[in-house]
Amino acid sequence: MPATEIQPFQFKQFSITQDRCPMKVGTDGVLLGAWAEVSQAKNILDVGAGTGLIAIMLGQRTSDAEIDAVEIDEIACAQATENIERVAWSSRLKVFPISIQDYVKTSSKTYDLIVSNPPFFTGGTFSDKQDRASVRHAIKLPHGDLLSRQ
Repeated sequence: MPATEIQPFQFKQFSITQDRCPMKVGTDGVLLGAWAEVSQAKNILDVGAGTGLIAIMLGQRTSDAEIDAVEIDEIACAQATENIERVAWSSRLKVFPISIQDYVKTSSKTYDLIVSNPPFFTGGTFSDKQDRASVRHAIKLPHGDLLSRQ
């Protein structure tokens, strides 16, 4: 059986290419991007950017907020960067190829809003694909690290 080609996820003003990212666009990410309260935010951080979807959506919903996104997976980071480069508001978005644990050690920037669609499993059955398992399970981003201010 031939492999199914993964099509970009199309929104009204942008599309998300997701063929190389372990996690694809999902309802949880779309809802977070649509519902996060951004009206007072001038500096936003997206932890675990994946395809760049949430950072792009938050950038679309604000007129002047600067949005930084961190993504530890090199391939996902590259795809997020490509997705961001295609949107009209890309000058306000930046992706850093780094873990949040290392980012907080090297950046002194403060944020009005921090968003994340974090790994949601702490146990259970792992996927046969290591890259998918590491983004679905709290392996590289333990919940305590996400909540820590260090």
